[in-house]
Amino acid sequence: MRKTILSILVLAVAQSVAAQNFLSHSDFNKDWRYKPITVENGGQAPGVVTLLKAFQQTWPTWVANEVIKQANKPAPTTFKSGTATIYESEDDYRILIDKANGYVDLTSETDIDQMQACVWRKSDGHRIFAVSLYEQHDPVPNLLCWYDYDPQTQTLSPERSPLDGFKPACEGAIVNWHLPMKGTDFEIYEYYNVLSNPITHVYKWDKLFFKSGVARVNMFEYFPSVGSTHYEMLHPGCPWTHYALVDLTGEGNPVLVLGQMIDGQFTHYTMLAQFKGDLCQIGTVSPEGDEMSVYQLPPDGDNKRVAVQHRDLAGGFWYSILTGCYVQFTLSDLPNFANPDEGEGRLVSVEAGYGAADESTKILDQLGSEIRLGTKLIWHPFEVIAEELP
Repeated sequence: MRKTILSILVLAVAQSVAAQNFLSHSDFNKDWRYKPITVENGGQAPGVVTLLKAFQQTWPTWVANEVIKQANKPAPTTFKSGTATIYESEDDYRILIDKANGYVDLTSETDIDQMQACVWRKSDGHRIFAVSLYEQHDPVPNLLCWYDYDPQTQTLSPERSPLDGFKPACEGAIVNWHLPMKGTDFEIYEYYNVLSNPITHVYKWDKLFFKSGVARVNMFEYFPSVGSTHYEMLHPGCPWTHYALVDLTGEGNPVLVLGQMIDGQFTHYTMLAQFKGDLCQIGTVSPEGDEMSVYQLPPDGDNKRVAVQHRDLAGGFWYSILTGCYVQFTLSDLPNFANPDEGEGRLVSVEAGYGAADESTKILDQLGSEIRLGTKLIWHPFEVIAEELP
């Protein structure tokens, strides 16, 4: 029994010491950019595993080590899938090695460390090598290391990636990326609370450089108004050609605006926000006369608020009270067609909300200065895609 306990303790200490040999992302988040890597026996056309081994010798991580071990000595349960070999661990992670396509990864549905690595072949004989690392509990959870491989010097030299030049539409974005398992496209994902799927920015490889293309948005449903019982679909072939993300409260949680360019001008656009888990249209500008304005409101506790006003062709005013991209409640201010002489000839009421005590028409008396929406709209071209993202 004592021998067993001693063996367990020795094993635990050995694992602890081994773990200390692997760097966390925060250790080399900036340093990797300033340190070239010599690739031993790299030659003219090193594969993804050879380049990963050189990276591992300079910047050791647990995930890369596991992939290299599997590449050197595949586990007995490894199986083939096309050109790739796949190992599924009992510890809920998978290792995929596809030397033919220059790609490897370690992925999991748990919160363990994960990674991807791939190679692009350049027409000048060089290669681009990228390593993407994900560490759930690190201060810098996602890290992309990007290199140019020179066959003459057998050296990996740090380079700027498309991610280095990428700027999200709003500061509140969550940005992620994906290395291609198949093909050569490099994709950057831009996530916002207002959308259930990310905006995808695709960078096309021309065998020397990556070139930015039109952003992609996955097709989605939205309601034409808060409280509507039928929905509309953003689909391929829709009239919307551009999008803008507008942070109305300045807290990094923007609403979505879809626009249509006609003769070089945006004369028609609509604003979408979240209400009770659904995406709803809350205001429109159209050539026919629909107008939209945004007004500041007193904050609700720590939350800043705005009122989005939509004026329709019949003379009705519709107000959505927003915190970030979320609608708290809506109001209507409509002509009193039945009794035009009653009061001021208007009927003001709460239309939809959560039933909170502060849902009141009196908030219209608190409208502050108008936020100039036109100065905040930065338009980006996009296309709608039908397939689900990876």
